[in-house]
Amino acid sequence: RQEARGKRQETRFFLLLASCFLLLYLGCATNKGQSAEQKFPAAPKSIESVKSPPADYRAYYHFTLGLLHEFKGDLESALKEYRQARIYDPASLAILKNLALVSIRRGDIESAVDACQRAVFIDPDFIPARMILGSIYSSQKKPDAAIEQYKKVIEVDPGERDAYLFLGIIYAEKKDYIKAIEVLEKLVKTEPDSILGLYYLGRINANIKMYEKAEEYLNKAIGIHPGFLKAMESLGLVYQLQKKYDHAVSIYKKILEIDPRNEVARSRLGDVYIKKESYDEALDEYKKLSKESPENIEVRLKMGMVYYQQRNYMKALEEFQLIRAADPDNDRAIFYIATIYEDMERDEDALTEWLKLLKLEPKSVDIMLNIAQVYERLKKGKESIAMVESAIAIEPDNVKLYYYLGIAQFNEKMYVEAKESLKKAVTMEPENEIYHFRLGVIYEKLKEGNNCIKEMMMTLELNPDNPDAHNYIAYIYAEMGINLDEALEHIKRALEVKPNNGYFLDSLGWVYYKKGLYNEAIEELEKAALLVLADPTIYDHLGDVYFKTGSYEKAKEAWEKSLKGEKNKTVEDKLEKVNSLLKK
Repeated sequence: RQEARGKRQETRFFLLLASCFLLLYLGCATNKGQSAEQKFPAAPKSIESVKSPPADYRAYYHFTLGLLHEFKGDLESALKEYRQARIYDPASLAILKNLALVSIRRGDIESAVDACQRAVFIDPDFIPARMILGSIYSSQKKPDAAIEQYKKVIEVDPGERDAYLFLGIIYAEKKDYIKAIEVLEKLVKTEPDSILGLYYLGRINANIKMYEKAEEYLNKAIGIHPGFLKAMESLGLVYQLQKKYDHAVSIYKKILEIDPRNEVARSRLGDVYIKKESYDEALDEYKKLSKESPENIEVRLKMGMVYYQQRNYMKALEEFQLIRAADPDNDRAIFYIATIYEDMERDEDALTEWLKLLKLEPKSVDIMLNIAQVYERLKKGKESIAMVESAIAIEPDNVKLYYYLGIAQFNEKMYVEAKESLKKAVTMEPENEIYHFRLGVIYEKLKEGNNCIKEMMMTLELNPDNPDAHNYIAYIYAEMGINLDEALEHIKRALEVKPNNGYFLDSLGWVYYKKGLYNEAIEELEKAALLVLADPTIYDHLGDVYFKTGSYEKAKEAWEKSLKGEKNKTVEDKLEKVNSLLKK
């Protein structure tokens, strides 16, 4: 009997201790003179609501001690007490819930999942455990598992608003926007003032380019909470996407009135000013950002890009060089430095930078093509060809590489090789008029007139108004002395597009010459010679017409000018012949 009395007293003592602690906590939380936040640290979520406390007095005692330790921030001791409590009441949902929450705060996610799964096994409708599991699975990138938990919560309690919010967010992350909108619209229907529900509906509608709906939801969220900066930032972006730049400027300025150090708003405001071509205003914003964050490379990049747009190359170079000083391998800085050098016609410097960039990105075909083009300008044709061939080794199915290879070979007078490269390009992309045209030009150089005509005709099938193709057909027909009426039609079509093109006028004069219309030929060829200075072919044609009409002195003068531009045995023979006639 004495032993039983002792146990009863012990039980009363434990219950009294627990009750005192809870009363102390509740009293502190409701003290009107001074708030709980002022007197004590914020209470952990575990003790915000203690529903269905442990039934066993020993479990209740350890559970209460666990709450006390957790309240003090001593997670290790709290965990120890909750585990002790669970020994006496292994089916207590309150203990399992607190075990899970403390485990999460300690970073022990595996134990938290275990505790929640045990709770759900005991009571499948225990919402707190399912909400915790949903949060954990979501953070672990297990969206389907998280969705299962939140859907079960909604099934048990359709009024659990957080479940709708989290479920909608997960659907959005899975890019299942229809389901995301459906879930979140249910949330805002039951809770019209849910600013997070409205905010995410705005963002999701923006993602699917439903910009008017996005504006509607985001404006509602801002109307409820005028200082909701994230919603304001998203609304500004929606305006940007719709090119409503004045609206975007207005909203970003409002954000900066509330939070002058908001980097997102200031950066985007600068971006909008660039779109409006208000480069000075953009620079002002970026300079403010740079002052706040001098190490921010992104800001310096944008400043450099603005200077580049303004063609202030030296200031742009200064910004990009500063970036490289801080980050020697910054590929964007090197890219812009190379580009600026090209614009400044400093090709040797540009080449040095492109080669540095290629070391950082050795598989970049685009960089290789830039290098090849610089080599071309530097008259380093073989190096250009080798670079394009290296690019083809990386991307053998890239049709434009064969086109560029053909051009590089053509410039080196490797006409046979250029022909094969362009034929490859035409085979890979038969609907490309440029490839057909370039192949036709190569055939003309190889004196394959019929093949040239064939490619130019194909070019006109793809683009009937291509003036260069009309010109080539006319010229080749004239050279071959065939289809001269058709040739005249083609060259007149070309001149309708480019009436002051000296080369086209040369072709027209040459067609007239072949048709025996010498006066018309002289008129057009003399115009051509004025428009295209020192062209050997034009002067050769002019010499032929002068000779044909008996103007030997003019013929001599024309052929001499032709030979100054280019040595040509045929023209030399003509000049010798006319000189002989003039001596007689």
